[in-house]
This record gives sequence, structure tokens and C-alpha cells, in this order.
Amino acid sequence: MTPDQFQASEMSFLYVTVPDMATARLLAGGAIGEKLAACANVLPQMTAIYEWDGEIEEESELIVILKTAKSIAPALAKWIEDNHPYEVPCILEVPLGRGNSGYVEWLQKQMGSRSRPM
Repeated sequence: MTPDQFQASEMSFLYVTVPDMATARLLAGGAIGEKLAACANVLPQMTAIYEWDGEIEEESELIVILKTAKSIAPALAKWIEDNHPYEVPCILEVPLGRGNSGYVEWLQKQMGSRSRPM
């Protein structure tokens, strides 16, 4: 890969935890259908350990990584929050600096008029 094929981009990942595969599919498919994400990856079960209301909790969760344009990430985060079953969902944006030009172009095409040029 030449340096010009590894270009700067305005891509972001949204890292979202969910309780089960049904929720992962609902959020991923809905976000893609709404043109808020180009695609999603669902990572298999993990264990989350955290404090909630003064108690240490342990739950099984999955991770959904949604690929989107940085300009759309706030709207995607809001949509996820509105459609997520958790009272306080984990939604974290991870900005990406570079990507292979073919992928960056595909992402922009998927996002259509909702994204600004990358």
C-alpha cells in the first residue's frame, strides 16, 4: 500500500455494549437502515464488571462496533440511546485517523448525503 492509498479520513467507530444478540441485531440493523452507520461488527460475549447503585454487578454482554462518518456520530449516538434497553448505555466514539482509500470511499458512499466529504 502506498502512502496515498492510506488516507486521512473523518471516520469514527461507535463502541456500544448490549445485553444480547437480539439487541445487537436490532441496533446494528436499525442504524444501517437509517443511514447512520455504514456497517457494524458484533463481537461475542464478554463479562462486564461494574458498580451500580453501590453494588458490584457482573453481566454478560456483547460489543457492537458501528462504523460511521464523524459528522454523523452524534446523531447515531442519540439514535442508539433512544433505542437501547439500558437505562445508561455505554456509547463511546473512537475517532479514526486514517484508512485505506477504498474503504474510506465505500464508507462515504454508504453514508450518502448525510456525511460531509472525507
